[in-house]
Amino acid sequence: MVNLVAFRPGVISQRTEFKVQTLIYKYLQKHYDYSFTIVKSEEENYQDPAFQIIALPQKVWKGRLSRLGIPKINSANKCLNQIFTQANGILTVDPTIYPQGLLAIKNAHRFKKPVFLNVSLTVRDVPQDFTWSLKRRLWMRKAFYQTQKIIVTVPKCIERFQDIGLFDEVIAPKFSILGHPIDTHKLTPKPKLSEQDGILRVLVISRMIPEKGFIYILEAMTPLLKARSNLLLQFLGSGPMRSFLEAEVAERNLSEKVAFLNSVPHEEIPNILGKADIFVNHAVSIGRWEEYFGIANLEAMSCGLPCVLTNCGGIPYAIREKDLVFLVEERNIVQLREAICCLVDSEQKRREMGKKGRHYVEDYYALPKMAEKFHRILQGGLTKTSNQILDK
Repeated sequence: MVNLVAFRPGVISQRTEFKVQTLIYKYLQKHYDYSFTIVKSEEENYQDPAFQIIALPQKVWKGRLSRLGIPKINSANKCLNQIFTQANGILTVDPTIYPQGLLAIKNAHRFKKPVFLNVSLTVRDVPQDFTWSLKRRLWMRKAFYQTQKIIVTVPKCIERFQDIGLFDEVIAPKFSILGHPIDTHKLTPKPKLSEQDGILRVLVISRMIPEKGFIYILEAMTPLLKARSNLLLQFLGSGPMRSFLEAEVAERNLSEKVAFLNSVPHEEIPNILGKADIFVNHAVSIGRWEEYFGIANLEAMSCGLPCVLTNCGGIPYAIREKDLVFLVEERNIVQLREAICCLVDSEQKRREMGKKGRHYVEDYYALPKMAEKFHRILQGGLTKTSNQILDK
């Protein structure tokens, strides 16, 4: 049996991306001889009966931080010894963002265990001060040299490491590109509610924060909602933008044409997607963020929904074939409105685009294919480490 530890204290939450990643863990446990242990922080509310879960106090995983933000292995970290010694390999987070990733790498190297990094962020403020340039970067490079594989979601993740000076002939071959898996057996096309009541539902699912572009969607759809009696806009999510959007909807006299749906467990998303007719996501780049992948987009496509998206961040790589979705420029309200109009006006276009999107997800992101690729990545790193130990 291959025992792997996902060391993610302080990072695990109820966010979709980690839940989707655990689909691969469960697949490998079912179809191969794997066992996954999830290491979280005590204050994190995460449970899953499929895995052994270890909760650590902050003093264990965080320890004392130096001025460089690098965890030091102190006496409290002795309780990590058993976790690492019994593991065949360690999965952990991007150490350039989360210092606990460095802690995992240091411990894994001490016990001669292979380390696999999961990396998703594509844009982040890059510190250019003396500390980063001459000190912390050296720690990071050493950590990357001690890592077997760096698993990224899109090529723009690799470009970020180039930007911060962590890309050379030693680090480059460690990268593998692996997007997020989609459970195409659960996320399937379903009969639309519009077939019963004649109301076309335009659905937006996202955290309600400015960079998700809710205001641009509302602005683009306002004249459409006022002109068409059979159109309903649905916002699903929570966040600081919700109260602002509710006030805007009331100000525009659209309270009966815009529905605010409360956040639901990820397991309920297929039913909500199945009832909708069109999916819209208008992510926009800001100084510290851009859409790194767009899981919700692929889930909507898996359900056969035609999509209107922005050409933001990693989306053009995640969806890299022609005529699958409408890709519009960020903040371009005219393009956004025209794309939505095209789908609202043509049932045939909705069906054709939805069918193409579904096939694309099955071909590129279906869970079995992604899990098999992840399995090959892990086996390559585990075999290489075993051979290095034997050579010594």
